[in-house]
Amino acid sequence: MNKFNLFGDIVENDGERWFDSDVTPGLFIGWLAKQEGDIEVNINSNGGSVTGGLAIANAIKAYSKGAVTCNVLGIAASMASVIACAGKKLCMGEGAFLMVHNPWTVTMGNAEDLRKDANTLDKMRDSILGFYQSKIYGKTADDVKAIMDAETWLNPEDARAFGFLVDDYAGEMKAAASLTRRAFAKAPDAAKALVEFHDKKPGDDDSRKERIERKEGEEPSAAKTPEPAENWEARFKGLSAKYNDLQRRAVADLADAEKRCSDALAAKDAELAKFKTQLETSAKDLADANAKVSELSAKLEEGAKALQKATDDLAQTRDSLKAAEDKAKHLEETRDALTAGVLTPPTPTSYADKMKAAKTPEEREALRAQKRAGKIR
Repeated sequence: MNKFNLFGDIVENDGERWFDSDVTPGLFIGWLAKQEGDIEVNINSNGGSVTGGLAIANAIKAYSKGAVTCNVLGIAASMASVIACAGKKLCMGEGAFLMVHNPWTVTMGNAEDLRKDANTLDKMRDSILGFYQSKIYGKTADDVKAIMDAETWLNPEDARAFGFLVDDYAGEMKAAASLTRRAFAKAPDAAKALVEFHDKKPGDDDSRKERIERKEGEEPSAAKTPEPAENWEARFKGLSAKYNDLQRRAVADLADAEKRCSDALAAKDAELAKFKTQLETSAKDLADANAKVSELSAKLEEGAKALQKATDDLAQTRDSLKAAEDKAKHLEETRDALTAGVLTPPTPTSYADKMKAAKTPEEREALRAQKRAGKIR
């Protein structure tokens, strides 16, 4: 399997390469174009250019001739950690570190210039966040932003505990990069022990390889004694066991998540059914209330009609009573006038009036005789 060693800083072009180990997108993509089948990218880098790193990471994601495994041998810091998460598989060596943080820059200008640069950094952060999330299980974007804000250093155990899908690296691990104090002031002592911290300057007499391979204060050493051969069978079995364990845990976590989702969905369904029942009950109550309102409205209308009729009857009765009172008053006045002699009853002239005025049977019989004789009408 062909391997690419990303053991230096990530820079945008050849003009920015200070050391032979520095990597540009052109250098990596040129190598990638010549590959066939599965490949590995060994990483021990303190990162570098955001755009250069994104170009390399996207090239890895787009590689279609086989699977890409990214091995963190020592440190994958900043943009190097983004590249580490771009492959199909992420492996970390014992004692290795992933460092995640927000992109930063040095800028100058007026307030609008600074706001523009801040917006650009936010967009770069969101691009980086997507690569991290592709290798993280069970965390939200806000969770990942929190560890980026804090500049977080993760060894393999810490990475797995947070949710990174990390396998153990079974090959040989050797530190081959340095870190810059200005950029990574929060590096833990364990990370510092892997590589030398330095502020690199062009034209340093001391070569990078020599600085890496010796501790501070030591003189460059002669050839080192080779380590004994690895027990590859034991390493493979151990890696296989860890992979199987990781797979079992992932399956268990997925089943647990599915159960939680199913329980939550069932609870929501029950709550929805309860709400639907309450809604139906409320609709029935409303229909009953509307029916009662209609019934009361009809009764009120009938009552209004009855009240109007009673009012009309009362007015008619009042008029009749007034007429009776006027007639009684007139009769009373007539009686008083007759009693006082002011008025005398009129003398009857017609047969009918005389018959009414007759007081005895004899008078009435005499009137009949006169009527028969034609003397009275």
